[in-house]
Amino acid sequence: MFKRIISNIILPILLINFINLHSQEQILDTSDHELITISEDTLVTRVVDCNSLFTLNNRKIDYLKNRPYIYAEPYYERAYNDKKEYGVFQLGKRKGTKPFLYIKLFKFNTCLKQDEVLEFILDNDYRYRINNIYKPNCDGIFIGEITHKDIKKLEQGYVKSLKVLTFDEDFEFHLTDEKSEKFRDELQCLRYQNFKYK
Repeated sequence: MFKRIISNIILPILLINFINLHSQEQILDTSDHELITISEDTLVTRVVDCNSLFTLNNRKIDYLKNRPYIYAEPYYERAYNDKKEYGVFQLGKRKGTKPFLYIKLFKFNTCLKQDEVLEFILDNDYRYRINNIYKPNCDGIFIGEITHKDIKKLEQGYVKSLKVLTFDEDFEFHLTDEKSEKFRDELQCLRYQNFKYK
């Protein structure tokens, strides 16, 4: 009699627990199917050696304003809107200062003012300008300080063009995808890497 009472009580409880567990497993299964599984194949990780992108110049006879500096390889580009004209630009950084971008336009008597004369055009059509900190000149020289804030803005995409605004005309230099990626790597290195100058 006692066994019958126990089996009448325990069996329904076990059955209810089994049903609950089974339904919970089904709920877990359905929720698992809604999750997106990311495999290693879908993740792209790029490792950049910042020291290989920049060259250190710490020879006292070649100091830049009495300080050693690092510099990246220059980019020699033909103007997109004027096939006869060329320009060169290069990223660098002096010890203890902000990174800079140096630009030289080769067209004779190209005058630039000390203002927002350089415009970065990103692949998402975002445009960002920086100031010329170099004196007003007609030698086609631009030097712009690039702050961490500037680099953060430029990290919103890849720089596809640089546009230099002069008194007479504007010069636009387009970058290939490869150069655009390299330029972005250099900017990020200047933002995150602590370079050794000795």
